[in-house]
Amino acid sequence: MNRAAYFTTELGLKTLARIVKASSRMHNDFHLPSGPVIFVINHFTRLETLLLPYYLYQLTHKPIWSLASDALFQGALKSYFDRVGVVSTRNPQRDELIIRTLITSEANWIIFPEGRMVKNKKLIRGKEFVVGDGDEARAPHTGAAMLGLRAEIIRRILILHHLDNNGANHWLCRHLGCSEADEIDSASVKVLPVNLTYYPIRAHDNFLSELAARFVKDPSERMLEELMAEGTMFLEGVDIDIRFGKPLDTADYMHHGVVTSLLENPVRQGFDNDPDLIAYLKNSSRRMMQIYMERIYSATTINHDHILAFLLRKRSFSPFDRIDLARHAYLAARALQENQQLRTSLHCSLAEDQVHLLSDDRYQKVSSFLDLGLESQCLIAEDNRLRKHKDKWFESAAFHQARIANPSEVIANELEPLKEVQKLLTRIGSMPDWLVRLRIAKILYSFDQQLFKEELAECEAGSEIDQRLSTSYLLPVRSRRAGVVLVHSYLSVPQEMREMATLLRKKGFWVYGIRLPGHGTDPALLSQKSLSDWRSAVERGYAVMSALCTQVAMVGFSAGGMLVLELGSYVHPLSAVVAVCPPYVLQDYSRRFMPSKDVWNRLPSPWKRNQGSQKFVDFEPENSDINYHRNPIAGVAQVGALLDRTRDRLKHLTHPALIVSADEDQIIGPRSSIKVYEKIGSENKELLRFSSARHNIITGDSSSVAPRVREVVASFILSHTS
Repeated sequence: MNRAAYFTTELGLKTLARIVKASSRMHNDFHLPSGPVIFVINHFTRLETLLLPYYLYQLTHKPIWSLASDALFQGALKSYFDRVGVVSTRNPQRDELIIRTLITSEANWIIFPEGRMVKNKKLIRGKEFVVGDGDEARAPHTGAAMLGLRAEIIRRILILHHLDNNGANHWLCRHLGCSEADEIDSASVKVLPVNLTYYPIRAHDNFLSELAARFVKDPSERMLEELMAEGTMFLEGVDIDIRFGKPLDTADYMHHGVVTSLLENPVRQGFDNDPDLIAYLKNSSRRMMQIYMERIYSATTINHDHILAFLLRKRSFSPFDRIDLARHAYLAARALQENQQLRTSLHCSLAEDQVHLLSDDRYQKVSSFLDLGLESQCLIAEDNRLRKHKDKWFESAAFHQARIANPSEVIANELEPLKEVQKLLTRIGSMPDWLVRLRIAKILYSFDQQLFKEELAECEAGSEIDQRLSTSYLLPVRSRRAGVVLVHSYLSVPQEMREMATLLRKKGFWVYGIRLPGHGTDPALLSQKSLSDWRSAVERGYAVMSALCTQVAMVGFSAGGMLVLELGSYVHPLSAVVAVCPPYVLQDYSRRFMPSKDVWNRLPSPWKRNQGSQKFVDFEPENSDINYHRNPIAGVAQVGALLDRTRDRLKHLTHPALIVSADEDQIIGPRSSIKVYEKIGSENKELLRFSSARHNIITGDSSSVAPRVREVVASFILSHTS
């Protein structure tokens, strides 16, 4: 092992980092101290020994060496380890090498205090950190603390005596292997706790495990488990959150009388065999170990799997619906986000709005976790419901099978050191499903109301539309059998769908008329909103109604119809979807809505794409009291993005669908709705065309068309929710 070999191997480490589909994120690197550092890190996979030195070197620009089990030092791996600074735990010169390279700033070190991979992540027994179960249970190793303290004492001895090879310390220099050219670092030795959190943890057959099964004679259970678990994680993709804790400074432990006396007198050979010094080192290293273990595991990065696994652990063995587990997870994620202390420990995917858990689960946070439970047979599917397999949850898996036999338990174990997180999740997990549904409906409805108030406050000149017409509304009925979400059109307000809402309520439906962000306030504010803002509002509407009713249908007008169709292509438990006069492409709109081609072509492309553009075109609405009269160019671009996205999703829409159109629509053109209808993938779909030149054929009673359209829509929904 030498410095040249370390740097020539960097190319190999870079190649490995590219091959491994791992995305690493560093957190709290402000804790990274100068001077000699021992990194104490939790140990879950073998690749930590290979990849971590590379990741940390990229951050510190200093060679990172590490300790590894002597059993790994065989064949080509031994040669590789020797070149990159991995030292066997049984190397007789181990301690001297670590101390010398630390105090001379030749390298920093990685030490895994558990001493082995903790595959089941079970480390807490009572209030103590314990590695292993039963008779094999033991405390984590204190070696990192012991080496840090010894290195600091020796560093101080050598500085005091100036590394004089002709003096009393000649034997110590020779013993460590120091040369005359070596300079002793002026900074004290630090022990830096580091937590690695992997997400997601998955285990199944993969390329590596299949190769082993094919070419290795009688592969061990341990080998197959590691290839299945770690191979899947690193070959299919895993996030690695590397979070640094507050370092322990060994200088803080140097004020003991034994150390003071040692430094004040000439140091002779065998000084480290002094019983008082040995007792001091043992006691101090035990205290340090408890501190850095707590700091390692309190730095766990909390992710969706943690939440779901802990909530699943708390559930009874009665059957449950997937959505009820998702609802509990939503409440938990929201509570974590609102906790000022815990929110900094959240995985990046938990930092945003979590309404997707309640609607389409488009990031597969819930479905992926539940599929893991079904694959491992910890969960059993029964009549579209799930229940926990008692045997799997009552029997502890063998150490080398934990990540496969019950991965949910392994994931939940990782939260055991996080007492505040456990309290929060226990409180939410103990809530009955019916109460969670009501809580979610109230939270989301209140959120929409508050969002409207905040937008109104941003309008310097006041709202262009009567506030009473612009707010969302929830119309209840006695039965919770079925509910309908209504989505208004671009540039309009919830009042546009109010007559439809009144009719549906008379027919026994709960109704939620949502407001799309940026509407009902000021066009300038609308120019700052995006498609994702509108989609989230539709998702919240669906989540509210699905929490309150057993069946849900959705109705949207114009661009609101395309929002309904797009979400419906993802959300499975929908009874029906209805789109009234939906546009197919942006070019279908007439000049009453769009700027002229000359104006559009003269606009710089960023204005066409970006939200926040302050360019507007005049708009002549059919209903002047509920529509903006200025149309922001940025909003037009977002409508275009909506139509592009929805066209690609129409083939995935399998729910009963009704498309209603006007045969002489003057806003979007008569064939737009036909094209939408033709692209829908559902076998149960209908297209109804009414004779009218109006685009808005769902609002108003001035003609017989609007009342008939509303009746047709209500009848269609009624026929699919009975």
